[in-house]
Amino acid sequence: MHLDKKELAQLTKLWKFMLKHNFTVDGAMRILGRSSSSKTLLIGSDFHNGSIHALCSPEPIRDDGLEVKPTKQQKALWNFFETIPDKLTKKASLFLVNGEPCDGGNKHSNGNGLWTTNIGDQIVDFGKCVKILPYEKMLLTRGSPYHVTLDGTNFEEITAHELNADAYKTYGGGGKTDYEANIEINGTVFNATHHVGFGRWWQYRPTALAQELIKIHFDHDNRKFHTDVLIRSHVHYFCEVGFLNTRAFTTPAWKLPDGFMYKRGLPTMPDVGMVEVVIESNGEYQINPIVEDVDIVPMVKHY
Repeated sequence: MHLDKKELAQLTKLWKFMLKHNFTVDGAMRILGRSSSSKTLLIGSDFHNGSIHALCSPEPIRDDGLEVKPTKQQKALWNFFETIPDKLTKKASLFLVNGEPCDGGNKHSNGNGLWTTNIGDQIVDFGKCVKILPYEKMLLTRGSPYHVTLDGTNFEEITAHELNADAYKTYGGGGKTDYEANIEINGTVFNATHHVGFGRWWQYRPTALAQELIKIHFDHDNRKFHTDVLIRSHVHYFCEVGFLNTRAFTTPAWKLPDGFMYKRGLPTMPDVGMVEVVIESNGEYQINPIVEDVDIVPMVKHY
């Protein structure tokens, strides 16, 4: 078989990808075989665009024309974020933003720690960031009112309109966003809402998720359908818990510690990244956390 230069380059790229991700030939064939029938759900949350400690595009611009120079933390976050497309199994059928695409005005600190207090700037820059992600549809849920609501105006609702996201209201009605979303993909039902109890220490983190699983189990008669996977956010770390027929996980974030996080002493670094769920045509699914340590270390002052 004779290969032209383009085909040879593609084959070399595929081989490098297999080596990078430790794929065997059999493993690669399984993925190629399911590529047409499987669907993927990509989940990101807690982007907090607008904070000087959170993700922003390489060239954020305020509406007054001021070009903003990203901080060292922001550059490190973007360097990881721009690799996300290469880490996905395939183009996502749905990209779920599970709350807080922007940081808001930080009114309790008079806007301290933000590169802009203009929520419009934050929404525009969030759109610039997620533009690099491969997905077919987008859906947003609502997060903490402190970050995303001002005087009755919800900015996730505005973000959903600006980015042409699908509309979802839990019990019907107008608008594009709500505090809960129930999603079915290839027969697997997901329930997503932003908030969940926070566990400061690792050994206690599964408890809040287990409580959520038990809660939705006993609410089955009211909900009238079985939920397979619960998606929660807000806590800025990845944790996964499962029972026999249900699983739950929390999503990592895109914000490093700010001044608020130092109120109880030295904060632990958050998990940074996203979560991909691959759902086969028969309803079987695989949860793939895409989490990496951000390439940034604290400075030591030497005397």
